[in-house]
Amino acid sequence: MALTTNHPNNELVKFRRSIISDFLRKSRFDPFMGSAPTNVIIRFAELEADGKELRVPLVTQLSGSGVGAGTLRGNEEQMDSYGFPLWADWARNAVANNRASNKESSFNVRSTARSLLSGWGKRIVRDDLVDALLSIPTATIQANRFSAPGNRVNGIRWSAATTGNKNSWVTANYDRVVFGSQMSNYSTTFATAVANVDSTNDKMTAAVGNLAKDQAKQSGVDPNNPGVYNGRPKITPYQLPEMDEELYVCFLGSRGFRDLQADPVMYQANRDAQARENGGAKVNPIFTGGAMKYNGILYKEIPEITQRLLLKGVGNGGIDVEPFFMCGQAALGYATGQMPRPTQLEDGDYDFITGMGIEAQYGVGKVAKAPQNVSGATVGDLVDWGMVTGFVSGVANS
Repeated sequence: MALTTNHPNNELVKFRRSIISDFLRKSRFDPFMGSAPTNVIIRFAELEADGKELRVPLVTQLSGSGVGAGTLRGNEEQMDSYGFPLWADWARNAVANNRASNKESSFNVRSTARSLLSGWGKRIVRDDLVDALLSIPTATIQANRFSAPGNRVNGIRWSAATTGNKNSWVTANYDRVVFGSQMSNYSTTFATAVANVDSTNDKMTAAVGNLAKDQAKQSGVDPNNPGVYNGRPKITPYQLPEMDEELYVCFLGSRGFRDLQADPVMYQANRDAQARENGGAKVNPIFTGGAMKYNGILYKEIPEITQRLLLKGVGNGGIDVEPFFMCGQAALGYATGQMPRPTQLEDGDYDFITGMGIEAQYGVGKVAKAPQNVSGATVGDLVDWGMVTGFVSGVANS
């Protein structure tokens, strides 16, 4: 018996009208961003009207002892202030096609393009915020501004920093950098300090987090003279508005978060002391992941830190090292020049070619302050305002 077979051109082929694209996770920075000066990431809107540059006024607390019953006139204390500059740049992207391909496509090109462009806008902001965490602050306009593909990150991206830049930054921020689990790992030469981080003793743990928190708490105070302020910025903890609770927010990558989860102290705290009411397993960090809280520190996993900022082969024995960021108030600045808006191709070959795009203008940067007596601040003068940066073992899963 001869069976009739279908000719390939006659076989039924179906396509879904809806598209499955790469999933874009919502930015985990969003809850810590706002216009109040107490936010971890402060949003500035002054450039939305006009202007090229924004100056953010930074003022440290008065640190003198006063005069008591003595003569006050002539003994007034000088305010220590600095104007930290931020510049915005453009972020633009678009998708174009012609009527012929759009008509024959198995899915709606225009609606899909709009969704993808919206996702691109969210991703580019998130990636710039991640890069800004490990940037080296400068008081000059960022490189490649207004060129392709532009540069919204103020300061020097770590990937573009020279050896001298890194050494100057780690020297200026001696009291707000932590290498591994011991303060003795520090060196004014960055390569020497990071090479002290090993895969056994310097994993991310609750103890390392506490060490970075202690550095943040002691910032602004002279360690050799108890009770004496040294004129450097004091890192103020972030305050949860709804709970009237002060804490530090620690952003860390996937490898550091993995090691922190496995730390016996952290694991026991989550197992035995974490509240179980009001949601049970839905809010239990053992089951949910992504965030943990311990000893006044909220740990937040940002996978893009591992993806973008992992330092390959710089640790002891050539191991990878991963940064983490213990943040208080005003750690980063986010200056918006124009909120994202949709755009379209206005004249494309007699309307045969259509295109749609997205356009935004913003700048992000690590907030930093120069000493009162420095007018032309350089990399070695600027001190991170609201952040302690740590470096821990970042060994990959075996």
